[in-house]
Amino acid sequence: RIHVELTVEKDLGPNLTATVLTTGLLAFITMGMRTHVRITNRSWALEDWIMAVGCLPLMTLTIVTTIGSYYGIGAKDSTFAQPGNQKYVETAYFWFFFYQIFYCTSIIFIKLSIAFMLNRIAGRRMIFIYINYGIMGLCAATNLAAILYIIFQCHPVEAAWRADLMAEGTHCEPSVYLQNVYFFCTSVNIFTDWATALMPIALLWNVQMNRNTKISVAGILGLGIFTSVSGLVRLKYTVGLTSSHDYLYGLANILIWGYAEPALGMLVGNIATLRPLFQRLLHLGSSGSQQPHSGGTPHGISGGGGRSHRYKPFDHEVELGTIVDNKDGVVPSIQVRGGRGSVSSDSESQKEILEKNDRFVNNNKDSIVVSRHVEVSRE
Repeated sequence: RIHVELTVEKDLGPNLTATVLTTGLLAFITMGMRTHVRITNRSWALEDWIMAVGCLPLMTLTIVTTIGSYYGIGAKDSTFAQPGNQKYVETAYFWFFFYQIFYCTSIIFIKLSIAFMLNRIAGRRMIFIYINYGIMGLCAATNLAAILYIIFQCHPVEAAWRADLMAEGTHCEPSVYLQNVYFFCTSVNIFTDWATALMPIALLWNVQMNRNTKISVAGILGLGIFTSVSGLVRLKYTVGLTSSHDYLYGLANILIWGYAEPALGMLVGNIATLRPLFQRLLHLGSSGSQQPHSGGTPHGISGGGGRSHRYKPFDHEVELGTIVDNKDGVVPSIQVRGGRGSVSSDSESQKEILEKNDRFVNNNKDSIVVSRHVEVSRE
């Protein structure tokens, strides 16, 4: 480890360690909660697999960044000038090299997971799906290109952290090129954060849901805007990549805000799936002692016949199903699913309802048809 005379007031290594462990812990805790919710509700989907795979590069990024802060990232030149500390310069560059690779890898998986979740909400509204595919392609291509540049900016590769190879005449690209890669990559990530955060507003605009439910779902999915804040702040410190003074000290701020971006992205993506857990823990939704408003059901989804019903408590989840757009109207389908012991209608009943809806749409071109699938668990 770097010499014991390193002080908290002087160097940023301890700050980097604290930030990484705090945000990383929150991300992985919510991932465990997400796994529990999705498995118990039997709703594990493609986006959950992608986020689960994304845990591997994020965990590696957490380890790499923590070790790097322990061995010199965030230390000033004066700290390295102390006897016995000079050897840690190469070690710090080594861990910074791998930080960059796993940062880009983590971003790709986390953003893809969120994008596929939005695609599931979009249903058959192809314009949103195509836009989302474009956003996913831009994000993945940009970060993959950044990974390739980082790996091959020096020839041989290990010259990126070994000063002795540089002295022997090996070649590395100018640091300003790396700075430009950072600027472009961060800008693209900020754009994709805003695009995926604002898309739920358009997706939920015409969905027949209780207003409070619609606002809460859109608000949770829109938390991605806050992940862009870390990218915006990181842009301020990116200029330090061309500095010749206190270079490793300046890297700490880049790593602090850089690590926060994928960690907060995973946190937001996980929170968006935890609504059933929050409802159960906070006793939200309907219960046997509560009377829904006239003509309503839990979550404000309108019931037929203007009747009111009492419901026993159950673990429920609102999922946005297929939303069909046509030139004459919109046919949303909303599913309310129970948890333990859910009782669903048989397939023949569902088939009959769908056939009736299809005939109704064909005969009433200007009408809006809402299809509901309700599953209620019984204690």
